[in-house]
Amino acid sequence: MNNINTKKTTIALTMLAAGVSFHASAFDTDKVQDTQSSYSEQFNQLDVNKNGLLTMTEAEKDKSLNSKLFAKADKDSDGTLDKNEYAEIKTQVSEQKVSQVVSDSVITTKAKAKLLAEESLKSLKISVETYKGEVVLSGFVADETMKAKAEQVVATVEGVKSIKNGLVVKS
Repeated sequence: MNNINTKKTTIALTMLAAGVSFHASAFDTDKVQDTQSSYSEQFNQLDVNKNGLLTMTEAEKDKSLNSKLFAKADKDSDGTLDKNEYAEIKTQVSEQKVSQVVSDSVITTKAKAKLLAEESLKSLKISVETYKGEVVLSGFVADETMKAKAEQVVATVEGVKSIKNGLVVKS
């Protein structure tokens, strides 16, 4: 019976953490969208000579574009981007950023749930942060064994590319 309650608690905490993480991600995305100008406005600001096309020189002033993305966006291979090509690549870049945030939130949530489910670690306060698949653990543990155990548990989470174990052993 105790094992069933533990599983129910873990599932409830996982769902709660996921909800908080996704809500935070959505809030950040909304905030970014509110402060950005439309792609058409951005295009017009970059189009210095006002010919309706962006050269690489003009487009490189947009920090989210590089020569590789410019070449990918240049569908007609004329060495310039029209408004549609620009809007399409900007949409793809934005979608990739949102996807990364969601992916990192899922990794963080799963890592926290696994740490809570681990009996030897669940009473400890271990903070988990994820950026581009790199997980950073911080907080305090009682000994080196628990520090290593936390890292082992998090390493089993799908999507984790690397772990920076910043846990401090309390003396």
